[in-house]
Amino acid sequence: MALRLTRTRTRGLRAVGIALAAAALPLTVAASASATTTSSGCTVSPLRPVYDHHNAAGVKVIRYNVTVTCDAGRSIELDRHVHEEDGGLNNDDHISTTTHNRYFASTDTVTMWAEVSLPDTEIGDEEMYQQVSFRVSSNGVTSPWTAWELSPVQQFSK
Repeated sequence: MALRLTRTRTRGLRAVGIALAAAALPLTVAASASATTTSSGCTVSPLRPVYDHHNAAGVKVIRYNVTVTCDAGRSIELDRHVHEEDGGLNNDDHISTTTHNRYFASTDTVTMWAEVSLPDTEIGDEEMYQQVSFRVSSNGVTSPWTAWELSPVQQFSK
């Protein structure tokens, strides 16, 4: 009888543990995912900014990558804005704008990027991110611009 209670109790605890892990899984996956938009045969994902190198003046250069997948016969026009995040009542600082155009003769995935010197907008670290919007052309038809998608914010020391 004691053996049966132990097995039942163990199964119950195991079931509770599995249920808790399953409940936490969607939160973990959602927190690590970056924004992605699909429109008119193209999918765009702005990625977290990364340090690339120091320029000749000794300033950090940050690389802003965007993964782009398009079906064959599509042209994409991608508009990227780089910002430094400010909190409170301050608006985020607009740092740069870059436009990319690319034709996809065959279905492919590429990384489009911009390299921008780290600005000096405040005392302390800079919190950088990018926002992207795009439109797709195919067979003489151009889609409307997509809503802006934001990358995760990355903090950089100067």
